[in-house]
Amino acid sequence: MDSLEITINAADGERAAEFWCAALDYRIRYRRAPYLVLGPAEGTGPQLVVQTVGTGGGPGGVHLDLRVDRREETVARLAARGAQVQHEITEAGRTWTVMLDPEGNEFCVCPARTG
Repeated sequence: MDSLEITINAADGERAAEFWCAALDYRIRYRRAPYLVLGPAEGTGPQLVVQTVGTGGGPGGVHLDLRVDRREETVARLAARGAQVQHEITEAGRTWTVMLDPEGNEFCVCPARTG
């Protein structure tokens, strides 16, 4: 596989793209209606494609896990950008936060993997 793209359906593609650029330190690589293609600001990583589907299409069923060193700080930063905390899960001594982005797509903020 040469690359990985993750697609998110959004009623407001610009709003979703702005959120995910901030959440992942990505930038908009290019626009081609109805798509906005996002990629890492630096380095390599999967592309994220935001597909504007309008209000009739509704949000998609995409799920991302964000692995971070400071989970609580990340949750607060993303909430300030329009995400909503749904609930926390603790399992096997590790806690993560289930959130919704501004379009209602679920994602998790998880502690970084060790080893």
